[in-house]
Amino acid sequence: MEAQVASPPRCDPEPVASTPAVAFRVLGPLTLTTDADALVLPPSKVACLLAALLLHPDEVVSVAMLQQAIWGDDPPVSARAALQTCALRLRQLFQRHGLTANAIRTVPGGYRITAGPQSVDLMRFRELVGRTRAETDPETELATLEEALALWSEPMLANVPSEALHRDVVPRLNEERVRVIERLCDLKIGLGRDRSVLVDLWTATRLYPANERFAARLVEVLYRTGRQADALTEVRRIKEHLDHELGVGPGVGLRRLELTILRGEAPAPVVTVTPRPVPAVSVRPPTSVAGFVGRAALCGTLTDRLRGGTRIVVLSGLPGVGKTALAQHVAGLVAEDFPGGVRQVEPNDPEAAAPAVSSTGRRLLLADDVADATLARRLPEVLGPDDVLLMTSRPSLSALVARLGGWLHRVEPLDRQEALDLLGVVLGAERVQAESSAAAELAALCEHLPLALRIAATRVLLRARMSLDEAVGWLGADPIGRLSLPGDPEMSLAGRLDEALTRAGDVLADVFLRLAEAPGTITVPAAAGLLDVDQVRAGELLDDLVDQSLMEEAADQYRIRGLLRRHAHGVAGRRTTPDRVKKGTHG
Repeated sequence: MEAQVASPPRCDPEPVASTPAVAFRVLGPLTLTTDADALVLPPSKVACLLAALLLHPDEVVSVAMLQQAIWGDDPPVSARAALQTCALRLRQLFQRHGLTANAIRTVPGGYRITAGPQSVDLMRFRELVGRTRAETDPETELATLEEALALWSEPMLANVPSEALHRDVVPRLNEERVRVIERLCDLKIGLGRDRSVLVDLWTATRLYPANERFAARLVEVLYRTGRQADALTEVRRIKEHLDHELGVGPGVGLRRLELTILRGEAPAPVVTVTPRPVPAVSVRPPTSVAGFVGRAALCGTLTDRLRGGTRIVVLSGLPGVGKTALAQHVAGLVAEDFPGGVRQVEPNDPEAAAPAVSSTGRRLLLADDVADATLARRLPEVLGPDDVLLMTSRPSLSALVARLGGWLHRVEPLDRQEALDLLGVVLGAERVQAESSAAAELAALCEHLPLALRIAATRVLLRARMSLDEAVGWLGADPIGRLSLPGDPEMSLAGRLDEALTRAGDVLADVFLRLAEAPGTITVPAAAGLLDVDQVRAGELLDDLVDQSLMEEAADQYRIRGLLRRHAHGVAGRRTTPDRVKKGTHG
């Protein structure tokens, strides 16, 4: 279980042996375990921060989500500064235990902890469970599930005083555990291991006393093994619990089972557990994504999330970053896991995707380019009990995820090699390799944005006599004007940026245009001076621009990407700044 948490990649990596093994445990009390010792963290805001990061390992966790995890629904005015202090103390804690401070990274929009399945028990649990989905041997599947469940201990995150995490995240993780326990018990019953499964079922019914499926399985096994009195005692227990705690009676299945025992009828025959069935073909395959490249790690995380039962997944990011292509690509990867189909949902008419009576299983609903939280709030209403919703949006929709649960990720531009690979898809890999330096400059001018890369490569392709070196000078002279293809508004970077400003509203658009005049990074005090507002209001406006994917934040410094800044310079003269900037409204 214990493995290396490595520093960020370096040209000359240090020997692995120089860093102590470490494991973070969240499937029980929050614990940091190294070769030297095991530290169960005391309850604190730092523990809340670490837990929130570890529950979303190797993913960007937004500032808003972290603040809610630490302070709940009523964060202090100084929450941003206090969050930075918590992050500093967490880095100091890591340093004391031999971890590099870079294990906690400040990234645009939030923070990220560098982690993997060998360093976080939650990731290891999901990796093991995912491994069983394609397993055809029940014995092997059973052993793997037992290994996964052995990672859990009680009580989960008892030393983390976060009401938000215990309310919104822990229950969903327990649902993942419940599904695994149910499958394990079914496997043991199918393999005829009644004595062994009794132990698991006794434990499960005490951990989850209202779970009728566990109770029914326990009653069945007790009755089948000749323990009629114990079976009836268990029936009385679940009935009393449901009545006292929830004010309801047991379901039809448990009532029928009780009658079977009282009448002395033969118990139901044991159903042999077979390998998991192959899901039906999707009723509507997602749109194929031609030439999709890169993002392998993120695709793996997304497929695990969607298959693992996360109800709502949000991909946000700046215009042209490739959110739609990523969502469609991932939907294709998991289509076979959704026997009810993969269906495109119109965000402006979510009722059109209401669960159909003929649905044969859980569905994946794909809502692309959700404009704002108002529309997003309507989408969960169309989810069936087992459905999953995958959304793309320029705004982060963090408030929606914090309220309804789910997972969000801010999609970033491609890395250098991925950008070159995408150019190679359009221009040909041989040409990109032959003119590698110029290709890298061309990709840099596009800031590694997939939309810009595809447009630039297509325009170069149409100019057969233009070398890539010449293309760099041609595009550099007017990148905004030339990153556009005629006849298709969707293939115009300027059009996408104009639309993003329109959606942001007049106030934020004017704020963005004014801030774009300032060179380099922008701090809250600097923004307050530029906008002629107090620092509290300036911080709110900056955070709103980050939420709209028009700015990026790192260590309390904000920046505007070069292409966005160029576009802002081109349109600044078209607008005037209203007095609403000083008020708490976006217009």
